[in-house]
Amino acid sequence: MSSLLDNWQSGEEMLAVRENRQRRLCRALTYIGSVFLFIFGSLAVLQQNLELSIVLLGSAGVGIVNSFLLSKKENLKIGALNISLILLTLVFALIVTGGVQGTGTLWVYPIFAILLFINPFRIATALSLLVIGVSALLLFSPLSVLLDFDYSRIHAVRFVITLIALQAISLTAIYSEESAYRMILRLHNADIHRLAFFDSLTGLPNRWSLQNKLERVLRRRAKDECVALMYIDLDNFKHVNDNYGHEIGDRLLAEFGERLRSTIGAAEPGSRESLFDDHGSEAARLAGDEFVIVLTQLREPLEAANVAHRVLDMFKGGFHLDGSTYPVFVSIGIAVGPHDSANAAELLRYADAAMYKAKARGNNCLEFFTEEIAEALDTRQKIETGLRAALETDDFSLVYSPMKSCATGGVVGLEALVRCEHPTLDGFGPHEFIPVAEATGLIRDIDLWVLRHSLDDLVWLRDKAGFTGKFCVNVSGVELLKREFPAEVEQLLNERRLPASQLELEITETSLVPDNPVVLRVLNEINDMGVSLALDDFGTGYTSFNQLVLYPASTLKVDRSFVHDWLSQSEGQGKIVEVILNLASIYGLRVVAEGVETDEQFQFLQRVGCDWVQGHWISDALDRQSIADLLAASPDEAEPERDSYDSSGAPGAPPSGG
Repeated sequence: MSSLLDNWQSGEEMLAVRENRQRRLCRALTYIGSVFLFIFGSLAVLQQNLELSIVLLGSAGVGIVNSFLLSKKENLKIGALNISLILLTLVFALIVTGGVQGTGTLWVYPIFAILLFINPFRIATALSLLVIGVSALLLFSPLSVLLDFDYSRIHAVRFVITLIALQAISLTAIYSEESAYRMILRLHNADIHRLAFFDSLTGLPNRWSLQNKLERVLRRRAKDECVALMYIDLDNFKHVNDNYGHEIGDRLLAEFGERLRSTIGAAEPGSRESLFDDHGSEAARLAGDEFVIVLTQLREPLEAANVAHRVLDMFKGGFHLDGSTYPVFVSIGIAVGPHDSANAAELLRYADAAMYKAKARGNNCLEFFTEEIAEALDTRQKIETGLRAALETDDFSLVYSPMKSCATGGVVGLEALVRCEHPTLDGFGPHEFIPVAEATGLIRDIDLWVLRHSLDDLVWLRDKAGFTGKFCVNVSGVELLKREFPAEVEQLLNERRLPASQLELEITETSLVPDNPVVLRVLNEINDMGVSLALDDFGTGYTSFNQLVLYPASTLKVDRSFVHDWLSQSEGQGKIVEVILNLASIYGLRVVAEGVETDEQFQFLQRVGCDWVQGHWISDALDRQSIADLLAASPDEAEPERDSYDSSGAPGAPPSGG
């Protein structure tokens, strides 16, 4: 859009430059001409040439008035017309009177040239023919009796021939200039058209073009025909940009766009047919790695599945490009009009929702829009609306889940948990509204709200109940991509005069992007200021212990599913926790077991050397006053220091994980 605006503005500037040049020329001619006309008019008065003096002085007066007209933009045409009339009057006056001492025809030449150059080609042509025609009549016809000066035949012929030559030269120059300008303007308009309707990288129609075409084909389709909309998203495309470079990423997008076009037999990129053909299918690029296919004149929706499978086939084993294979796949959502909707915007939204359902299934999957998806979409919209309203009215609250030490039994940590109390979201828990917040970008505001208010509660618990343990706050992966996030955390701590060592930020394992320099930089800056980091839901992602060395984490929070399986499954499940604990000890990491609900689970975890536990066995999540009461009844015993090990197993080495 910015490129389109820039190009439109450049077109406006082009027009303004040409117009301003013409205005400046007219004003300059008016000023200079008025001065000369006044001088020569005065001389004519002294020579008692009454007719010539009236013409010259009158033209000078008109010129002065005209200079005021030219000061305003809207009066340019009127000003140019006035100048033209003055010049025509002077030409004929000089021819009729002969000028001062018969020099009039000599002054006609520059005046004639000026007359032509201040006007467009067509008007200049007409004026030149008028001047030459009237001059010829005055010099070579019986109308010569009107002349006050007696011209010789040779002088008259030379004069007219010179005018014709000057006409040819002037008109050629004017025509060349206007032709060049028209060509530039035509190219400019073509560029504007391309930017307005087509994607610059792939040449495919853009979102605006797609929306308009979809509206037309839905409106003009035959009663026995349907229209399928395929929403295509490239999975793992960011990995290509990060690891192979944006040049390869752009090359992949362009090639994929061309293959899409060829697959459905769409019109050539940038052609008028791709915009105005209501019967042909079309591929379009919406933004980034999102594409859409519009399939028209379908007899049944399943015909769209055949096309979708051809698209999926492009990504078997990855995307093949220039002899290399890249780990990119697709997720496809399909909505059918008018069955799902006859509204273009709604159909696009339904196809998008089906695409997300396909993405949740894994790589290279497709989904048709269904009633189930429609219900999920309505729920998501309801949640999004409720979250926006809750942020405006501050309808959030915090509760705290205590963590106990397996060694002392005392409460050693608190995890802040957000709740939404807006009436619209009654019955929706964090596991439902947090994913929506992340998908819509609202998580950023929610994260900052939680961080601010939880730190306020920490100050209160410190002053009221003397709490000095770890205070754990969850942050989304979005924050890890914000370079300014560490500074924001530091500012909040400084404003409340809280030690950084008391705060621990919890990050889910799945939010970590391997080898992302921004994420690593943010994590290291947070760790350097003294804030500890906990890796939440460990075991549900793909982080290996070898990768833990990259991240400055100090705590592993083992997912509750593992805790339940340790005692409910085979003996081998119990061995997993022992392996985790042993490796965590090597890396100098604290292990917190989530979801502890029974004495049996706690005793097992205590026996195998787990550091802390968390779950309903200790307490439900409580408000800050209830937490203060719990802290008052909790043992206040210091935990024994645990040895840390380096990768070689040597005791006493600093923790690898920071």
